[in-house]
Amino acid sequence: MLTEREWLDGFIAHLTQDRNKFRKYRYSLSDYTAVTDTDVSSDAIHKIAEYCRRAAKINPEPIVALVANQDLTFGLSRMWEILVDRVDWETMVFRSREDAEAWITKKVKEEFGIDNPIFS
Repeated sequence: MLTEREWLDGFIAHLTQDRNKFRKYRYSLSDYTAVTDTDVSSDAIHKIAEYCRRAAKINPEPIVALVANQDLTFGLSRMWEILVDRVDWETMVFRSREDAEAWITKKVKEEFGIDNPIFS
């Protein structure tokens, strides 16, 4: 179970960390395949989208992929993707990690000349 508080705290911590470090990010992969249930609300999705808009002022370039294989987390992830559409980040939501990694690998090669992105 992923609680709304856990999700908000994790996302906000990631987006509001050291500005110099965040400015260097070229790609990000969030994998929610282990999430079997959640109580994340649409209000929380809107809050995170607002944090993303602020973070994009610091780093407007990253390639961002979310992986969500469950219908609920996929739907919430798509809602987030639609809300951050006005941000210059290139975003995509996937059902499988393999597809997300392949997309990021292709995009960071095209955009930044990075040949072998590291995924942990």
